[in-house]
Amino acid sequence: MRYAALLALLLANAAWANGLDDLRAGLVTLQGQGTLRGTFEAKQSERDLDGKKPPQDAHASAQVEEEPGTLQIRWDRATLKRAADEASPPNGARRNEALSTLVGTSSALRIANLVNYAPAFVRALDGAQLKSERADTYQGKPVRVLELALVERGPDEEQIKMKESTHIAQVWLGADNVPLAASITHRRRAKVMVFLSFEQQAREDFVFSVVANRLVVLKRDEQGTAKGLGSSTQYHNTYSFAPKA
Repeated sequence: MRYAALLALLLANAAWANGLDDLRAGLVTLQGQGTLRGTFEAKQSERDLDGKKPPQDAHASAQVEEEPGTLQIRWDRATLKRAADEASPPNGARRNEALSTLVGTSSALRIANLVNYAPAFVRALDGAQLKSERADTYQGKPVRVLELALVERGPDEEQIKMKESTHIAQVWLGADNVPLAASITHRRRAKVMVFLSFEQQAREDFVFSVVANRLVVLKRDEQGTAKGLGSSTQYHNTYSFAPKA
């Protein structure tokens, strides 16, 4: 009788488990061990849909080394000099701040998330709801495809009133409960100081790999449009990390 009750309990727990629970459990196991080295690469492209500003394009890379207690990012001096020269050209030439913006937005926090994404992914799943789950394959491997509704924390500024904040994710979950890829669509609409509006539609695509017990983002591709606050832009940014043996 005791064994029958234990079996019934195990079966009940299995019945209640779902892909979202398994995803969270899989992410928690990736704590990061040893040293991880590789090349971070960023590409940013922005277009003014109103034609008021010239296109902005930039591309740069840095060497990264992460250990359990430290993160080192090494930019090439020539890249930093070119960014400074383009942002402050001589003789009144047109300024180009694309490269300096790229280096500035490629912050230590952004790169830290790229080379060890599991903690950020866990935070993103806070309050998430599982909409659907189905079996499929990804690059020849059996996976479960989860569709999730994510919850985004609203802005702290009282002047910003969110009218819409919808975020739907698809996650390709491997047999070991570790994600292989993900795609997230975003839609935001807001009022700023009553008389201004802002609207954004965007999509992010991720490709993951486990290296040194870390969930590494091999590629993060984001593109979308943002309208409001006196501008209308289209952007396409790609951030990648190539681990070294």
